[in-house]
Amino acid sequence: MPTFLHAFTTIIPVTYMALFQVVNPIGSGIMFLSLTPQASNAFRRKLAFKVALNATTVLLITLLAGIYVLRLFGITIPIVQIFGGMLIIAMAWRSINNDDHTSAEGDKKNILDSSLASEASYMDQAFYPLTFPFVVGPGTIAVTLTISAESITHSPGNDILQYMGAGVSILLIAATIYLCFTSAPYMMNKLSVQVRRVVMKLLAFILLCIGGQIVFNGFSSWLHLMQETGLFK
Repeated sequence: MPTFLHAFTTIIPVTYMALFQVVNPIGSGIMFLSLTPQASNAFRRKLAFKVALNATTVLLITLLAGIYVLRLFGITIPIVQIFGGMLIIAMAWRSINNDDHTSAEGDKKNILDSSLASEASYMDQAFYPLTFPFVVGPGTIAVTLTISAESITHSPGNDILQYMGAGVSILLIAATIYLCFTSAPYMMNKLSVQVRRVVMKLLAFILLCIGGQIVFNGFSSWLHLMQETGLFK
């Protein structure tokens, strides 16, 4: 496979798996159902599309511009990789050892003070709090920033393709959010708690490995930068 295709295809599953674990569309979809008890299924589909669209916008902006905003503060890409990877490892480790796997970013029930009251208020709160911070929280933004840094340094010369691959992953995660939110009633009836728990533990372990790889890449980039500056020979 040509190098440019390899760069494009390898970033897609990595980004998707990392975002899937922190967004947790399955658990979020179930909670979305409980937060919209007075909404019809047709209105839930409309609201889910709006939330997925908002999430796509926030994640794409973070992916494309976030790392450059950090540069304004003098934060280098290897530092983002190292500490972003550590954050991913911490979230994955917490998820592995947490008995409650309905959320990958902690108890999302604490994010919202109470369930939304009626259909009239649902759409007004499609961005806040249903998109941010309920679906796209600080952990999701941190992961996206780390993926952005990884796209720049992992394969020099293929940055555009790396960003395109990450963008495809964001579109896929948005589609997953929509599907999980609209199929939440069906999942509640068909997917047992034990099955959800096993799936989330497996995804958490994969995320743990992804975080470790990103930290390793960050240290490698940092050592290479030190060698270029003459501090390490």
